[in-house]
Amino acid sequence: MRMLLLELRPATLAEVGLVDLLRQLADATAGRSGFPVSFSVDGQCTVPADVQVALYRVAQEALNNVVKHSGASQAEIRLLCHGNLADLTISDNGSGFDRKSVSPEHLGLRIMQERAEAVGAALKVVSSKRRGTKVAVVWSDAGRKETT
Repeated sequence: MRMLLLELRPATLAEVGLVDLLRQLADATAGRSGFPVSFSVDGQCTVPADVQVALYRVAQEALNNVVKHSGASQAEIRLLCHGNLADLTISDNGSGFDRKSVSPEHLGLRIMQERAEAVGAALKVVSSKRRGTKVAVVWSDAGRKETT
């Protein structure tokens, strides 16, 4: 229910902490998929609001893909934060896929890439048949311009 409320009030995504958002996303995905979605965090994560929303949306899209396409029996969200770095990984034990065979009509990968690029983050998707998929997005404020 909380996830539905967040979708109805997108501004809330910037108000709730990233750790809480991702934990709620893991719980909601586990509830609707029927398989466990673990969540772990290492470090204190304080990122700008636009980065927080982008990281959340990438995780959301990655988990939607896991539920719809992977045939996974489990998934994991890991968030690693140290200083000015946030490293978010979403992985599953599903069927995997060949990126070359993904049709341009499937927007999920492109949308995740665009969201990452919009905040200066790097996105990497690693997948192989019968070995699952790992989506990693890494953001650092080192490349951000100071605003005065």
